[in-house]
Amino acid sequence: MSAKLLVTGGAGYIGAQLVHDLLVAGYQVVVVDDFSTGHPEALYRVHALTGRQSEVFRGDISDGRLLSRALAGVDAVLHLAAYKMVGESMVEPERYFRNNLGGMAQLLESMHVAGVSRIVYSSSAAVYGSQADPQRPIDEDAPLRPENPYGFTKAQGEQMLEWMAWCRQWSAISLRYFNPVGAHPSGRIGQPQDGAASLVPRALQAILKEDARLQVFGTDYATPDGTGLRDYIHVVDLSRAHLAALGALLDTPVSRGHQIFNVGTGRPHSVREVLAACQRATGIRVPCDEAPRRPGDVACAVADPTRLRRELGFEATLGLDAMVTSAWEWCRGNPTGYGPIEPRAPRPLPLGRGSLPPSAAPTTQGRIK
Repeated sequence: MSAKLLVTGGAGYIGAQLVHDLLVAGYQVVVVDDFSTGHPEALYRVHALTGRQSEVFRGDISDGRLLSRALAGVDAVLHLAAYKMVGESMVEPERYFRNNLGGMAQLLESMHVAGVSRIVYSSSAAVYGSQADPQRPIDEDAPLRPENPYGFTKAQGEQMLEWMAWCRQWSAISLRYFNPVGAHPSGRIGQPQDGAASLVPRALQAILKEDARLQVFGTDYATPDGTGLRDYIHVVDLSRAHLAALGALLDTPVSRGHQIFNVGTGRPHSVREVLAACQRATGIRVPCDEAPRRPGDVACAVADPTRLRRELGFEATLGLDAMVTSAWEWCRGNPTGYGPIEPRAPRPLPLGRGSLPPSAAPTTQGRIK
């Protein structure tokens, strides 16, 4: 039998791509999501694309009783549920502490009670702060210097797993993401543009919306063109990295301890380079205005992905143009994202323990409990 996996945040941007790939790979998948930023429509589409269903629990990861149900029979957890906006974390740090740290503490406790000791953790390059050098990509042994509450919560989450591996002999892998971009090749699942904080969806929205303009935050950094440098990775490659990490955990009968890997390409791109890629993909120049730096932003964040390639055999294969082109296909086909979260015909959202009327239930619908 295939392994049974719990994906927290499985209706989100990265989570939906990951659930898709896990189902295609033959795993049994359980999703926990409160749909505060994720969307049930993403899971409907994943089920339709794969011809398979995940079991979905609507709720918060701080709910121990819900987690005990969701963890029944689970072999490993992929933990993606978290608040993730740097600027927002500077304004509401306590909210990030409660959700990202308090929710994770409840998840780890529930895993221990359920006898689940394998976990892949969604961490972030934000744990490094601004110490990266474009000529010398940062590796996993660099000191942690988060410069915003979001990065702090990710660093603390890694420390929680370090202690669980030490005290409980868990197998844990933390993946430090470097700026996910792009969408599924079908154009059916991707990152909703409205409310997105990352550069590419904001740039594409500026192209799509009449009279909209992109704010370029910071043009006076000590970088070649004055704008921030980032290591971007296609969301499809990022999902593949999760599967590589999961395979390593499931293939080892004994504890692997806690391992940490960067997930990036090792190649930096400036804001201006990304805007040029957007123009190549769309044929339209991105309307933009220069604006001051945002609190918590860093000048440069570039990965050294050597460890992931050497130890798990993973390497990103998709470049910036592929990322932006797929994001444009998604954005153009879904200008309002997944639409409203409230129930609507002909595909109402099932809530609680109720079931869909037979006439309305789509054949690919998974259970949302």
